[in-house]
Amino acid sequence: MRRNRMTRLVLLVLLVAGMAMVSGVVSSTPSPPSGAVAAVAKLYRDYAWEAVLEEPTFADLELFQQSGQVLGQYFEKHLVQLILRDRQCSNESHGVCRLDFSPMWSGQDPAATELKILPTVDPTIVSVEFTYPGDQSHVKLSYHLAKTPEGWRITDIQGFSDGNWSLRNILESKQP
Repeated sequence: MRRNRMTRLVLLVLLVAGMAMVSGVVSSTPSPPSGAVAAVAKLYRDYAWEAVLEEPTFADLELFQQSGQVLGQYFEKHLVQLILRDRQCSNESHGVCRLDFSPMWSGQDPAATELKILPTVDPTIVSVEFTYPGDQSHVKLSYHLAKTPEGWRITDIQGFSDGNWSLRNILESKQP
């Protein structure tokens, strides 16, 4: 009888220890991104193909060629209007108006390795960092977001690699 109790006690201790170990593993697993970070992660999840696939392309259009409705899933309304205005200008002039690069890649040639989407101290700002594979340069972008009734939306993208730039400032500037 005493031996059965001892065996049960040992089994109980092992079970509790095992549960504690599993609990520790589960709690140390990073949780999925949320808030503004999740919104930027979705943007890159949906459009990373631009930097990875040369041919065939599996999406119809690159991000900044999308309809206003699709752009509205990522950008706040004013920024969508500015993007569409610049596209209309380019179509009418058959040339470049204000935007001559892809802001999410900080360049004309989408490419990236070691892409990281990181929260910052400010919950409305998300940092994106990656290495451009062509010359191994480090690219750092700052996404500014606002919580809207539709969810988190990008209000600006700022780049710090090849000089400082702001997507909003570029699009709000007078036509060159």
